[in-house]
Formats: sequence, structure tokens, C-alpha cells
Amino acid sequence: MSAGPNPTGNLTYTRSDTIALPQSDAEKRFAIRMSDWQRLGRYVSSCKQNPEPSLAGWYFLFFGISGSAILTIIPLGSATGLPAWVVPAYVCVAVATLVLALALVTISKWLRQQRNGRLDELQEEMSEIEAGFRDVGPLGELPTVASSAVE
Repeated sequence: MSAGPNPTGNLTYTRSDTIALPQSDAEKRFAIRMSDWQRLGRYVSSCKQNPEPSLAGWYFLFFGISGSAILTIIPLGSATGLPAWVVPAYVCVAVATLVLALALVTISKWLRQQRNGRLDELQEEMSEIEAGFRDVGPLGELPTVASSAVE
């Protein structure tokens, strides 16, 4: 009795998946002394604590001009014999410099956030790189785990 095709036959199968093999040039490593790596980490941390030159001087200047113009508008309102364009000119100066100062404050905050974000990313990258080498023993050997600790 024949139960159908012979189950011991060969099956030909060809995979069409591609696999990226690491290139020798891409796998090169750059040796760096531990003290230099720690110095770089301290430098990145200090960059966050030492603020970069900001726009504070400029927006303080424009806030001062705006405040001065606003305070000058008060006595100009009661003055007589002024040309019609004086008070509107002071109002325009006060509003324009106030808007400019607020824009500079906003830009300064945005730049600080961007800088701090980049520094945080750099610290995270350095921590990830360092974590890859923490468990490596002398001469690149992986540490052995004691059998009593594995229970």
C-alpha cells in the first residue's frame, strides 16, 4: 500500500533576505584614556552650568527704552503746544521696544532650551557608550558569574 509521496524527499528553499555584514573599516575603535573620557564628561557637565553669552543685555536695554518712553508719555499728556506727532511717536517707540524685548526674551529661552537639550543628549550618549565597557574585565574578558549568585 502506498500512502502518498515519499516523506524522505528533499526540499529546495532559497532565502531572499539580505543581511548587512559589518565592514572592517566601520568596526574600528578609537582608544581613549579613562582620564580623558572623564575629563570630557566633566566638560559637558560644566557647559550646562556655565551659561553661554545670552541676549540679556539687549533685552534689558529694550525694556529700559520702553519703560522710559512710557514714563515720558505721562507728562507729555498734560503738556501744551506740542506737535501732534510727539505723543504717538513715544507710544510707537514704547510698544515697539517692548515687543522687541519680549521677542528677545523668548528667543533667548528657546536657545537655552535647545542648548541644554543637546547637552543632555550628549551626556546620555556618553553614558551609553560607557555602559558598554563597564562589564568588560581585563583584556576584554567578560566577567564570570559565581554559581551561588545565579540561584
